[in-house]
Amino acid sequence: MTTRWVAALAMVGTAALGAQGADGIFGFTTASAAAERTLERRFLALPSADRAREYHRLLTQEPHVAGSDRNRALAEWMRDRWIEYGFDEAEIVEHDVLLPWPVEATVEMTDRAWKARLTEDPIPGDPDTQKPVLHYHAYSQSGELTAPVIYAASGNPENYDWLDAHGIDVKGKIVLVRYSVPYSYRGFKALTAEKRGAAGLLIYSDPMEDGAGKGAVYPDGPWGNDSHMQSGGIPYDFMVPGDPLTPGWASVPGAKRIPREEAVSLPKIISSPLSARDARTILETMEGPEAPKEWQGGLPIKYRVGPGAPVRMKIVLDDKVRPIQTVIGRIRGSSDPDHEVIVGNHRDAWIYGGVDPSSGTASMMDLARSLGALLRAGVRPKRSIVFASWDAEEFTLTSSTEWGEQHEADLRDHAIAYLNVDSSTSGPRFTAAAVPSLNQFIEEAAASITDPATGLPLPEAKKRGSADTESALPNASGRSLVNNRLGSGSDYTVFLNFVGVPVVDMAFDGPYGVYHSQYDDHLWVARIGDPGFRYHEAMTKLWGVMALRLANAEALPMDYRPYASRVGEFVAELEEAWTKKAATPDAASALAPLEQAVARFARAADATAAEQSAGLANNDAPLLAKVNERLMRGERALLDPEGIPGRPWYRHQIYAPKPTYAPELLPALYEAIDSGDAAKVTAAVTRISAALDRSAKALIGE
Repeated sequence: MTTRWVAALAMVGTAALGAQGADGIFGFTTASAAAERTLERRFLALPSADRAREYHRLLTQEPHVAGSDRNRALAEWMRDRWIEYGFDEAEIVEHDVLLPWPVEATVEMTDRAWKARLTEDPIPGDPDTQKPVLHYHAYSQSGELTAPVIYAASGNPENYDWLDAHGIDVKGKIVLVRYSVPYSYRGFKALTAEKRGAAGLLIYSDPMEDGAGKGAVYPDGPWGNDSHMQSGGIPYDFMVPGDPLTPGWASVPGAKRIPREEAVSLPKIISSPLSARDARTILETMEGPEAPKEWQGGLPIKYRVGPGAPVRMKIVLDDKVRPIQTVIGRIRGSSDPDHEVIVGNHRDAWIYGGVDPSSGTASMMDLARSLGALLRAGVRPKRSIVFASWDAEEFTLTSSTEWGEQHEADLRDHAIAYLNVDSSTSGPRFTAAAVPSLNQFIEEAAASITDPATGLPLPEAKKRGSADTESALPNASGRSLVNNRLGSGSDYTVFLNFVGVPVVDMAFDGPYGVYHSQYDDHLWVARIGDPGFRYHEAMTKLWGVMALRLANAEALPMDYRPYASRVGEFVAELEEAWTKKAATPDAASALAPLEQAVARFARAADATAAEQSAGLANNDAPLLAKVNERLMRGERALLDPEGIPGRPWYRHQIYAPKPTYAPELLPALYEAIDSGDAAKVTAAVTRISAALDRSAKALIGE
């Protein structure tokens, strides 16, 4: 793809913005924008940091893993509060899913008296840490083995390649690997170890990545001490998320269940988390070559690759099917109740879930209270707003996936957008990821919210405080606040990848070294993550402004011109990769049909934006209603019902997750290029071009 072609496409994406004055709001006429700002001023006076603190303390009083009595009690409490706040509907929806809990977990050496603790040390002054909780990996294979240990750094394929090149065989061994920063999903480490023939897997938190090597440890700082551990699921939900026994359909009563051995998302390797302290004991027994410099960690030892002393692992999970609870609440729209804006957060936590997810849940509860206050005062949005509290997200994005599969047809017809907040705050840096059609909408909403620390509007605070290059990627408004590279790892997955609903995923983040540990509790958040709970309040405000604007706008605030621009960039990146891989003079020509499809998509986006602007300028309600339906269909049309090759559940042709959860852009083409197969590249170009043409036709009403 030529530089000139990319530049021309970018010009399409930087055309005039939607019809609005200096004080306007994208999607609103001048008169309705003034009314919306008046409503938002009323709303913004309602969220409360003190209320968020109260919600957070209640949510984190006890561990509430999915399937537990405490998590069910929180679901019932939430439903009852939503009824109390005046919601038109509030209900608990149950799904029965495979949800394994530990029966036994042992990691010990066989040639000496040593046994891993698999629990964390209590913290003086923090009452939540005084009762040790057993850590484990959900969906580990149950079994017992004894084998020498090999150190494989972060457990990525290139680490195993190095071991192979140096004559270190991991087949039948236990591999010891580190959690990675930047994040690499633990399920990817399990799959990689399984593919390489390892019999067992131990994953530990190295101090260099989230402990003392980064700074002061909790309670003096945000990082984890040498006893902290990261529980978590290891399913292959990058293949198919949700209940492993009902892949692709909802786990409702009477649903077909496949045998466990047929479930592609279930690992076949025995796995356990480990603390740095216990990992050090194993590493000190290592013989063999010294590990490369980049594999050396934060422990005060020389890291060798092994083999080390024999270790016995015995992991027994009960593999029970358990009920999980999704809580759904509705505020019905006044004039268009069938169309819905969905806001969601998961409720279940590995232990207390101070940041993940209870900070997000506290913000959502304060949002429910605030919108409920408006509702009781007679203020009702034009479109419906749906609240969702998901369950078992920590296992395999479970209840959101099951609910999305169950209501796929209704969501396809009526869902405007899904606004996700997993963790509300672990610090002050605002992050947002979204489909590009929502870039301008997000920036404008964020500009109405003040950063608690600086007093600046959020986009300005982000610009001054972050060197994050993704925050400076171009879109229709010049420099974007929004990351348009979407992977997975949270509940927006089913909406984007299975149903084709536009999504936003937001957080305030910061140094956070206690992820999925017992130390991720109320005191950590109150002392370190968000003292004063001011960023909880800011998230509630932003979430609410977004929901209200989507619910009230005459024209849905979506612009596909940035989408075309971003897809053009993705194509250019992959064209460069294919040209290098194929190493033939005409390699780039294979992607020419895709370039042409992107250009058609860009022209359709430009035409639709012009119609939208005209409709707003003329207050033409019938035209805007037609354009709104087309904007909704534009995202749906980017799905292919056959999915991407090898992963049919993932239907979106622009976005899918890599096994690491990192974004995989134009996934069919990315994977074809990775395979080096020219025929697959041609097929992927055809598949993605067809999706872009479907979306272009949907946008212009063909």
